[in-house]
Amino acid sequence: MASTKPRIFISSTIYDFRDLRSALKYWLESLGYEVMLSEYNDFDKPLDEDTFNACLDAVRRANYYVLLIGSRVGALYDSTVRISVTRMEYRTAYELAQRERIKILVFVRKDLWIVRDDRQVLEEFLAKEFKISREIQDSSIHAIVNHPSNVVNDSESTFSFLDEVSKNEEMKQAVAGKGPFPTVNWIYPFSTFQDIVDALRVAFKISDDLSRIALRENLKRELLSNLVHLTRKHEGNIDLNCSWASFAKKCVRGDFKASSIMPGRYLRWLVMFAITGSVGHWLSTQFLDQSLISGEFLEYDPSLNTYKDSIISDALFRLRENIGSLKSGEQFSHDAILTFIVKYNDVAKQENDVSVSNSDLLAPLGIADLQQNIVALSRALIKAFNGDYGDISSLKLSLLSPLPIEAERIKSETATIEEIADWINAKPMN
Repeated sequence: MASTKPRIFISSTIYDFRDLRSALKYWLESLGYEVMLSEYNDFDKPLDEDTFNACLDAVRRANYYVLLIGSRVGALYDSTVRISVTRMEYRTAYELAQRERIKILVFVRKDLWIVRDDRQVLEEFLAKEFKISREIQDSSIHAIVNHPSNVVNDSESTFSFLDEVSKNEEMKQAVAGKGPFPTVNWIYPFSTFQDIVDALRVAFKISDDLSRIALRENLKRELLSNLVHLTRKHEGNIDLNCSWASFAKKCVRGDFKASSIMPGRYLRWLVMFAITGSVGHWLSTQFLDQSLISGEFLEYDPSLNTYKDSIISDALFRLRENIGSLKSGEQFSHDAILTFIVKYNDVAKQENDVSVSNSDLLAPLGIADLQQNIVALSRALIKAFNGDYGDISSLKLSLLSPLPIEAERIKSETATIEEIADWINAKPMN
């Protein structure tokens, strides 16, 4: 079965990088990656295959190969030619990288680079100053230059591995015009865990953890799917279903006891909307609910050491409220909508102005307002997820009633969330 996550194989000698390997595994897995380390039993190791070849097979299944080179050579894959397991893992990955089957990232301890450069200078100095005067033999120079230390225990093998990874010979040939420049030979020197993390963030394009990215993408898909039900396509142009009701709404005057005058065609379009406008049952909130429950889009307030609403989470909450209101509104106003259709179907056929009771307009216009709010919030959220916060920062939603006078009255009689919070803090219950 194919993996649903990017696979990363971390290769190195185990003992001198044990803590670093463990930290990288924890960090990468917390972001949603699948990480394979030979010391963990989290990838297949067939019983009929030795451990070394099982690791090579794991490299072949990976999407990324991360190599850490430090002070130790590690276990040998072939003792006759002193080829380490780590070096064989690299060669397997490099062969795959040449076919663009895997991406390689190589990290080398900065101390190792310094020691390597110092010993190259020392070798040149000994050869120049002492060898000519026959005061030192080649074997002695080799022994001095390659002596073990705390930084590198087998310098000959380690430096040879560095030459292979950096493709020194191929570079020399290319500079001399005798061959192409090598590829996949970029090396990141590091001193701290942060050095590696910074490089991996760039290489993996990590702007967020994968669970948050997945939630955002699923939410965007859900919002787009909902918009399909709230719009229509005519002659290549997309328009809102609720636009059929927008003309009638502009003609509304007075409170629910009054009547409004509008052209017959406006009423006819409103009747058409009332007939076809029930879409709430098609709208999904699975990932919208998950987003609100997870708290992924809340903002951290350092002054209070707590989390608070962000512009995104506030819009998500309002969208959930409007979808819930649309679903329940369509259910509870079903009879009122049918009554409106029956009552005005024939009247709407007129071309001259007609009078319509505002109380009859409440149900269809209320449904239209909720649909318009849902479209506006969904569009603004999708654009915000794509980096454009212009719409979401200037949202103007329809009021709680399609009748302006009633909307203002409801607004004046409804406490805001901020007012409720202040009321809780300021006034004890009797």
